[in-house]
Amino acid sequence: MLVGYEANNALRNSHELGDFARNLIERLATGRVNSYRALLFATRIKKDYRGYFSGYSNIGTFVPFGWSRLMPSLWMRYRLNPWLKLEKVKIFHGLNEELPYHIDRDIKTIITCYGVGEHHRTSLMDSFTWKKRMEYSFSAANVIVAVSAEVKQQLIDAGVTPEKIVIIGGKTPYELTDRMVEQYFELYCTLAGK
Repeated sequence: MLVGYEANNALRNSHELGDFARNLIERLATGRVNSYRALLFATRIKKDYRGYFSGYSNIGTFVPFGWSRLMPSLWMRYRLNPWLKLEKVKIFHGLNEELPYHIDRDIKTIITCYGVGEHHRTSLMDSFTWKKRMEYSFSAANVIVAVSAEVKQQLIDAGVTPEKIVIIGGKTPYELTDRMVEQYFELYCTLAGK
């Protein structure tokens, strides 16, 4: 099973979101060397995380190169589709609550949502674009993983169809238990038709 990830948090964030993403990917890769492969797509890799996943034969990383390096956010949002098709990705997981625009309909999509509250914004435009990206991700995702019943209710209040929402959560939003790792893997298997 091949899963593509929007992995900016995993490869750039040194806080709880990054820890959650790295932990999930590592735990899935460690226990399933022959049945699971991950491709991590990020706009760039923070120095602290270069080579972080190099010890795993079933994890690869992709960052923009050439002209795409000049506008990495545009590469991630608009130019990722050819890469996903080339690599034959069938499942794409937006760990940062986001999906690339116009993702191929043959690719099953998941986002993990930690809350629908206000985004930390640096400008009014930043807040507007974040809201538009969230609206797109909520409508485009095949499955939205809510980290708690409270987040599920926030999603429903935001207009998300309840049938799209699955709760996979622990005692805190960024806790990751063995059972949760199994639930993510089962979700991937279901989407892959296995």
